[in-house]
Amino acid sequence: MRQIVKLTEEEINKVKELARGRDAKKKYFGAGRHWACSTKAGSSEASHYYGLLGEMAVAKYFGVPLDERIFEKHGDEGMDLQITELGGKVDVKTTIDYVDDPFLRVPMGHPRDVEKLNAADAFVCCCLERKTPNIVQIVGWQTKDKVCQAKTKQLMRNGPINFILRESELEQVPVK
Repeated sequence: MRQIVKLTEEEINKVKELARGRDAKKKYFGAGRHWACSTKAGSSEASHYYGLLGEMAVAKYFGVPLDERIFEKHGDEGMDLQITELGGKVDVKTTIDYVDDPFLRVPMGHPRDVEKLNAADAFVCCCLERKTPNIVQIVGWQTKDKVCQAKTKQLMRNGPINFILRESELEQVPVK
């Protein structure tokens, strides 16, 4: 069963501020190795924004602090939150506009993707609609070991190769 998290205006504003800050690093090396995904989201800042909405919702749901660090010259370290209930280091993946059939996709085709994959113990899948960004659905989660056993697929031309797990392949988050 999906868990629905409603974000406050204050939380949305914090996400916007962090997205702007994280996006500023592109002046050093462009929009990143997955620029095609950023283009689909609307911009690299929008990609950060939607990802951070998922992170904020999961942090709020589990009562853990949001990682507000901004690395000036590189992206994150492959771990978004520390959640003991899910095995430790968690990477949150958020998809937009696919709320009827969301799936967890974890990039794995680039050496930096593998580094980030190895930094996490588990992955959480979230989804939301652009028109209602304050309502985030936590779809489910899965361990790194199970993610690494999943099928791989490239979902868009110039996009990354991903491990793909459907909603039915995810564990339900504990009910709070």
